[in-house]
Amino acid sequence: MYVYRYVASPFITLHISTTFGHLSSSTTFTLASAIMPLELHKLSSDEEFPALVDGLWRGYAEPFNGFWEILKGPTQEECTERYKSWHKADPTSHWLYVTDSETKKVVGAMQWNVFETNPYINGPPSLPAYWWPEGPLKEISEQLFAAFFAGRPSKCGQPHVLISYCFTDPKYRHKGVASLAMEWGIHKSEELDLDAFVESTEDGRGFYEAHGFEVLDELHLDAGVDSPSAEFTQRRRELQLPLHGFFMKRRCGANKSA
Repeated sequence: MYVYRYVASPFITLHISTTFGHLSSSTTFTLASAIMPLELHKLSSDEEFPALVDGLWRGYAEPFNGFWEILKGPTQEECTERYKSWHKADPTSHWLYVTDSETKKVVGAMQWNVFETNPYINGPPSLPAYWWPEGPLKEISEQLFAAFFAGRPSKCGQPHVLISYCFTDPKYRHKGVASLAMEWGIHKSEELDLDAFVESTEDGRGFYEAHGFEVLDELHLDAGVDSPSAEFTQRRRELQLPLHGFFMKRRCGANKSA
């Protein structure tokens, strides 16, 4: 496991990291900070999902993220059950979440998928937007998902680790929250000798570059139909389409070669 000790001030942060093998599901990381104490946890039970998803809804609310808007579903309760079922059905899924040790609130998290074999041998994954009723929103969602996943076989068709989600509560940004969860994934990448990938928003690009990721390609996501209805056009406008982002890669051993 990792042991982190941070001494933070508005002017300087001292970081000491020691490795003692592997992180178990019961391990908690603690930061002693002059600003606030933070703890990193590896999700291990169903009971942790409501707080995790509550953090998801807060973290992705600002700035507006059209892709999250189609993923979050009609209610937070539905979203919690769906994300719990997705995680339980996926042996590659690892959720690392950060709490404020004083309030116990989830203030950020990252989902890492660890693929020890190529997951795209049979093509890109398919994600039907079954949580939405039939209509323009569901149609737009499924078009965006298809476009989002289409490039994965050619760009990361190999064993690798993938950041599927990364969020931080707006009140806790720029305080090292996401970097805590990033450390776990980078360590796993190096341990297994695997490259890491992420599809980043424009806002997230600088964070990933600071951790050794490089842009491989740009992402352009949009949806359209012939003779769109007024509702289709309105939904597309509400989601602020088209969406733009970046497909990024961190080579295993990037820190050593830097």
